[in-house]
Amino acid sequence: MPKRTVQLIDKLRELGFTNANFRVIHHMKQAASLESMRSYCLGKESFQAGGNNELVRHKLEFILREFESRGLRALSSANTFHELALEANAVFTEGISTVSSQRSKTTTGEVQMATFKVPAARARQGGLVLYTTAMKVKALVSPGFYSVETLDPDDSNDKGFQRLLNQARAKKLADYIVKGQDSQDAFLPTSVFLATDKSIAFDEATNTIEIDPAKVGPFSVVDGQHRLEGLRMAADKDPRVLDFEVPVNIAINLPKIAQMCHFLIVNTTQKSVDKSVEQRIIARLTDAVNIEELPSLPRWILNTVEKGEVERAIRYVDFLNTTPDSPWYEKIQMANADAEGTSVSQRTFVKAIVKYLLTANNPISVFNDFDKEKKIFLNYWKAIAAILDDENAAVLYKYNGVELFCKFSTAFFMKLQDKGSFTVATMEKLLRECFENVEGEYAGVGHPEWWASGGKASYMNSGAVNAVSQELSRALHKSAMNSSIEI
Repeated sequence: MPKRTVQLIDKLRELGFTNANFRVIHHMKQAASLESMRSYCLGKESFQAGGNNELVRHKLEFILREFESRGLRALSSANTFHELALEANAVFTEGISTVSSQRSKTTTGEVQMATFKVPAARARQGGLVLYTTAMKVKALVSPGFYSVETLDPDDSNDKGFQRLLNQARAKKLADYIVKGQDSQDAFLPTSVFLATDKSIAFDEATNTIEIDPAKVGPFSVVDGQHRLEGLRMAADKDPRVLDFEVPVNIAINLPKIAQMCHFLIVNTTQKSVDKSVEQRIIARLTDAVNIEELPSLPRWILNTVEKGEVERAIRYVDFLNTTPDSPWYEKIQMANADAEGTSVSQRTFVKAIVKYLLTANNPISVFNDFDKEKKIFLNYWKAIAAILDDENAAVLYKYNGVELFCKFSTAFFMKLQDKGSFTVATMEKLLRECFENVEGEYAGVGHPEWWASGGKASYMNSGAVNAVSQELSRALHKSAMNSSIEI
């Protein structure tokens, strides 16, 4: 999360956010400055969960989100960021119930602060209790009513699970809702799924629930963050949207780990979610499977969680991507991370590792010592890069390079097992011998030019990857067959 805080500081500073604005939300009021906070974050790997610096990050997220969603202009008003900073303090420090009327004013109207009742139907699904209701937009988008647990790609200890917000997608919905206000034909039948780990009282006599945002909020958004953001943007453009009613399902007494499970279920059984985010959630569930009580999961998800392959593969990828002397250092696009400067996605690399490395016939899987395994895999890529990476071999770090060398690793590690050595030097020597023995149309696979953009590696399909892997395996064993064999 420190890297995310740096991104927020840089973005807000471009928009006109000043040190004076920053001191409003920082716990060290007098000494705080954007530059000192930025420098501090660059030297940190993570924040303490629930600590002051994490709270500052939440406030910065709120300020940027509110600035963008309300359509404010950069440097349009000296007081704009000051007012947003006060609102951030009110939401994250003082609590909704104590926000003054001056601070609760937004371009979407008054914040719904008081306890309110809405008609609801109670549904029980096993151990899950849901309230099905409808709420006006003015309640849903009031500051602090909901939060989105976004997965932070830079923090391995982060507990978020949501994909990044797609502003274009939210704006498209907002435009549709606003356009339909005059004709009264805008509709949004799909319900928003909110959750809380607390209880909400249900009155069976009147079929109503009573919601006190200060006690049960902010609600976690399990499904519907783009709908909520679109409605917020629409209400900023047209106040009539504030009275637009939205179907809402509220799950109560649902722990955070269960909320993450339900997000995964909804977004893999009903609609797609970014595969990298799915992989991260499965890895976290694998970590929690023997510690926390998980809700009932679809069999295919449970099997994947219990096998632990995805969690193990993600640890390989994290290690390659964060080790400074790794050829893959910061080249892998992690879940929810910016693609700039990266060459292959976490999704692609994890899939290849599960498919080729974490199998019974690959010697690396029998070590049962992850520290050794990750170092061996890093040494493998160091040896490959030493031969093939001339700073122009771009395709080596794309899908074709990942797929080929993960597939070839089985035969290669078997040969190293026979030698009893997994050092970079041993691997590089063996690879050079192997490349020299490749014949035919794939003889150039051991030369950097072959891996340059537009080179032969660029045009490999899955069939060609299989063929090259077979040729490499054949070349690997050729030198051992040169001496006479007695039968």
